[in-house]
Amino acid sequence: MREKITGRCLCGATTFSVSSAPRFGIRCFCTDCQHVSGGASAPQVGFERSHLDISGPLLIHERKSASGSDLAFGYCRDCGSPLTKSTTRAADLIFVYAGALDDASVVPELKPVFEDSRPVWDKG
Repeated sequence: MREKITGRCLCGATTFSVSSAPRFGIRCFCTDCQHVSGGASAPQVGFERSHLDISGPLLIHERKSASGSDLAFGYCRDCGSPLTKSTTRAADLIFVYAGALDDASVVPELKPVFEDSRPVWDKG
C-alpha cells in the first residue's frame, strides 16, 4: 500500500489513519446500524484492527447485538460523528464508516448484510 488511508469526524477533533488496504466493504441493514446512521443502512469498510490509529476524543458505546455479539461503536466525543464499529464476530477487524473517510475512492464495493432488517421504505 502506498499511503495511509485517513478520515475524520465532522468537527475534525477526532482523526484516524489506516496503514493497510481495505479487506471489504459492507452496507449493513441491521437495526443497530439504522439507529447509528439515522438511515436504512450504514456503509462500512473493514480493516485489520491492528492497522488503525485514532487520535482525538473518542467515545465508545457498547451493546449486545440482536444476534448476541458484543458491539462497540466509536463516536467523536465532541461532535458525535460515528466513526468506527467493532464486533466480537470479527475480533481482528475494525469497521470504519465510509462517510468518515477523506477519500471515497478507497471504498470497495459494498455488499449488503442483514437485509432481513432492511426497512420497507428502502426497498426500491
